[in-house]
Amino acid sequence: VLTIGPHQIWPPVVLAPMAGVTNAPFRDLCRSQGAGLYVSEMISARGLVEGHEKTFNMARFSPEETPRSIQLYGTDPTIMGGAVARLVDELGVEHVDLNFGCPVRKVTRHGGGSALPWRRRLFQAVVGAAVRAAGDVPVTVKLRMGIDEEHLTYLDAGPIAEGEGVAAVALHARTAEQAYSGQARWDAIAELKSVVTSVPVLGNGDIWRAEDALRMVRETGCDGVVVG
Repeated sequence: VLTIGPHQIWPPVVLAPMAGVTNAPFRDLCRSQGAGLYVSEMISARGLVEGHEKTFNMARFSPEETPRSIQLYGTDPTIMGGAVARLVDELGVEHVDLNFGCPVRKVTRHGGGSALPWRRRLFQAVVGAAVRAAGDVPVTVKLRMGIDEEHLTYLDAGPIAEGEGVAAVALHARTAEQAYSGQARWDAIAELKSVVTSVPVLGNGDIWRAEDALRMVRETGCDGVVVG
């Protein structure tokens, strides 16, 4: 059983947040196929704090959906804390995932997504603000290995997030430069597992069928898988 805060997740399979894909109807469809954790598409922390109607519409849940799981993107600790507080207090969100894995240029060129962990202190501040604002609601982080081969961040970012009190760390075992090309380096997931020891480590990348998920767990020792 995968434990994320108060949530017992079985099987230990997480639906990856995917922009334009993992909306409420899609999550319901996936849930009908079995248990697990189903994360919303990426939502802007700034949009929530500023009260954008479109952002709040993206943060909708069907009445029977539980745990209510949402992924946030942001680069400012104060705004991230404010967004998490609104999600927990106003929308009854029960799990918050922070996006540090997005490789898309329009996100990374502003220092967000997979680029943010390169700035270690800012990364720490953003994660810490989210965890404090969430209270008893678990916060997790989704990482990539780094920006490119010369700017790897995951072995620093994982322990920093762990130290700030996150409930789990997930790694897409590619760099931002790779985007979705090439092969995921599962050995990086095993490396992260060796330095993040007090919370679950989830693996992501090149899971095409059930056997791949089982093999990832066997080969890396990860506590669960994230499927996109």
